[in-house]
Amino acid sequence: MIPFTPAAGGAVHEPARDLPVESEYDVVVVGGGPAGVGAAITAARHGASVLLVEQWSCLGGLATLGLVNIPIDFVSAVGREMFAALEAVDGIWHRNTDPEKHKLILDRMVRGAQVDLLFHTRVVESLVKDSAICGVVVENISGRQAILAKRVVDCSGDGDAAAYAGCEWVSGRESDGLNQGVSTEFRLGGVDFPRYQAWVGSDPKWLQTIQKALEAGDLPYEVDNHLNWLTHVPGRPQNCGMDEVSICLAHSRNCNTLSARDLTRIALEGREQVDFLWAFIRKYIPGFENSWLIDTGPLLGVRDSRRILGEYVMTARDLATLRKQDDVVACSTHGYDVHNPDGVGNIKWAEMEIEGETRYVICHATGFGSTLMPPDGAPLSDCHGRPEGEAEFEGGGFYDIPYRCLVPLKVENLLVAGRCLSADFMAQSGCRLIMVCLDMGQAAGTAAALSLQQQVAPRQLPVADLQRTLVASGMYIGQDKHAIPALQH
Repeated sequence: MIPFTPAAGGAVHEPARDLPVESEYDVVVVGGGPAGVGAAITAARHGASVLLVEQWSCLGGLATLGLVNIPIDFVSAVGREMFAALEAVDGIWHRNTDPEKHKLILDRMVRGAQVDLLFHTRVVESLVKDSAICGVVVENISGRQAILAKRVVDCSGDGDAAAYAGCEWVSGRESDGLNQGVSTEFRLGGVDFPRYQAWVGSDPKWLQTIQKALEAGDLPYEVDNHLNWLTHVPGRPQNCGMDEVSICLAHSRNCNTLSARDLTRIALEGREQVDFLWAFIRKYIPGFENSWLIDTGPLLGVRDSRRILGEYVMTARDLATLRKQDDVVACSTHGYDVHNPDGVGNIKWAEMEIEGETRYVICHATGFGSTLMPPDGAPLSDCHGRPEGEAEFEGGGFYDIPYRCLVPLKVENLLVAGRCLSADFMAQSGCRLIMVCLDMGQAAGTAAALSLQQQVAPRQLPVADLQRTLVASGMYIGQDKHAIPALQH
């Protein structure tokens, strides 16, 4: 009970109190999405006592609760184990997963690594002594408690523990602070998938159909100008008129993903959009005539919020040039992928200066499929300024994510992984997908455990030791494509 004592400025005074220490661990991992799963499993496998704190009732984050059932990017190490476990329960088909089976698989993987779990729990503060994090404060049905830790790995997506610890951070697009469009994913059942596939051919069919429905008044406004993705859910009746699909089409714009008020607005808006988008799809898209709405994702499709400033900030140019880094700990093939903050369309290009001229640069050929083009009809180009028809891209190209992006400035014994890594707005839009987040988590969890073994701060951990350990565990860091100093001996 807090005695109601009004304070100056309309505030309410909260008396100081002593918090009980709920537990103590070598490593506390904040957030149970793909990054947190990777961090917790690997830290535990390297001998650390680990607690994984998650505010929801399951693991997987957007891959499960968000219905984003397309784990894209490199598959290695823990990711390969996850895929194999999903295959064993008919939970994956190509790159499409079953969110419900995925929850159970992640439960088994984390518990199998002897990681302790704490669901229904939110980190609300960080404990810091002499510029080093030494634990977190949590709130749940048991009350407000402290959990002590020798290392903290922030995989919360929003960078909560890092921000509470005093780390510097930025959020949103540099020009106006707006975050990427936020999705509400949804699933439809009763789909005649072969009929749909025979019709769709390519994405322009959706562009044309959306415009037709707008003109007819069957859509109240343009939620988006294209279909973002549609995936088949495995382990269901298939090719018999009863398929189940996940759809990314509903979007909210002009978002502030660090505002609870705005997240509430987005959730309400998303469900309303799904209601009329489902009616539109049933009427206009072949194969969906007898479909029904199964559910909407309980977790909003937030793509960016805080980006914690680290020893290195990844840039848009790093992605376009497929930059390789000596302290690489993860790789990604994914190019710019901004869901327009203030209008329809996806932005797959970044504005940058090349030889004194402004160019609109893409990372690979798929960037020519951007559904929001540069201003004034300016052409897209590769990182050398060459336009379509002359542009050249490295086949199978990828860029490196360096360890320094996971090491925050100023605060010791803290690492971050996942979409809150140190990057600019455009760079983060590329390296935020499920599998690269899992790999970043694996790198951070390994680093946390190794730093404890060597009795050094994670900032002082020899990156060579980390890289050799990651490769020995089956992690892909581009070792067959470029020279990594630590692996040359």
